[in-house]
Amino acid sequence: MARTRGARNLDYAEQRLLLARKVRDGVMTGPGPKSSLREMAAAAGTSVTRLRHYFGDRAGVLQAVMESARVDFSPYLVRATVIVPGDVRASLKQYFSGFQVAWFKFGVGRFEAFALAAGLTEARLGPSYVEQQLEPLLQTLEHLLQRHVERGNLEPLDTRAAALQLLAPVVLGLFHQDSLGGSRCRPLDLPAFTEGHVEMFLRAYPPTRRRRAKEKAKA
Repeated sequence: MARTRGARNLDYAEQRLLLARKVRDGVMTGPGPKSSLREMAAAAGTSVTRLRHYFGDRAGVLQAVMESARVDFSPYLVRATVIVPGDVRASLKQYFSGFQVAWFKFGVGRFEAFALAAGLTEARLGPSYVEQQLEPLLQTLEHLLQRHVERGNLEPLDTRAAALQLLAPVVLGLFHQDSLGGSRCRPLDLPAFTEGHVEMFLRAYPPTRRRRAKEKAKA
């Protein structure tokens, strides 16, 4: 039976994702976030016509590239929500240690810099960066904190605000040292910085065992 004119193939979504990955790999090693549609097609080894068929326009391509990264990074984000039972400090250190390994060794930092640059230069892409990259990262940390709250290891708190307080300085430090080349002009010991940052957070939001011990000592 002939396919209805204008109907999409059954594997349309799969082909779209595969093509977005090719564009992502091509532009990351080539022309970068300011790539034209023609440059994106060349970097992915495809045609402008094919890109328009699957994504519409240049911004549509970059939105799909961000979506593809969210899909590919999602298994790592799931792992990041694993807690160390009863130990908030160890859970946070484990989270940030894994995050920094992913940033430097598995290309997360390069892609975050690419996607942020794209989001800042075009209004339509800003929300895509927030939805596809920043929010999933924040939500993993929110989930980690919420699990400790549910287990009684932390007092109830605004997990969204707390996740933002925790993540923002670390991400800024990573951009500073890596993407912006700050390690050459203003070096920072990132593991020590992160450990100190976690300790500051735990002074503001002490684990319940510490709080109860302090209350008992005061009594």
